[in-house]
This record gives sequence, C-alpha cells and structure tokens, in this order.
Amino acid sequence: MKVKVNLKQVVIKDIEGNEMKADFSKQIGNYLYMQGQDIEECELGKKIYFAEGEVEMDEKECEMVRRAVSGYSYIARTAVSKSLSPEKTE
Repeated sequence: MKVKVNLKQVVIKDIEGNEMKADFSKQIGNYLYMQGQDIEECELGKKIYFAEGEVEMDEKECEMVRRAVSGYSYIARTAVSKSLSPEKTE
C-alpha cells in the first residue's frame, strides 16, 4: 500500500501547542541521497528533494525516511513520522 506524503508541509507544534508547518524535504532528501546505503535510498532522496508537493511512497520507502530522521529531536521525529501515515492510496 502507498501513502502520499508532503515533507514540505510537516505539521509541528511549538511549546504552546501552536501548529506550524515545517519543510523537511531538502534535509531528508539530501541526507538519503548523500548517506544512502544503496541505490534505492539515493533515488528516494532525489525524489523527496525535488518534489514540489506530495510524494507517493510505499512502506519500505517510509521506513527509509523513519531511519533517516531517527537522530532528529523527539518533536521533529514525531511530526515527520505522523506525516508518513496520511491518507492511503491503492
């Protein structure tokens, strides 16, 4: 199953609970491309980096992103993780 993910508009909450949108597409895309352990990770990095909006990803690709953000702060990591679980497509 695939999901549509927009890493340019990840919803993140500040300390007061106010929602804001953060763009993680360049950071995550560049990380996957430069640190990728295989061609799939490098290609996913390019796909994310150059996307103008939503990117369709399968569960394997979502897991690659989760690993890429594992060193992020709890708040950022959680926000990105939530963005990987939006409306599913076939």
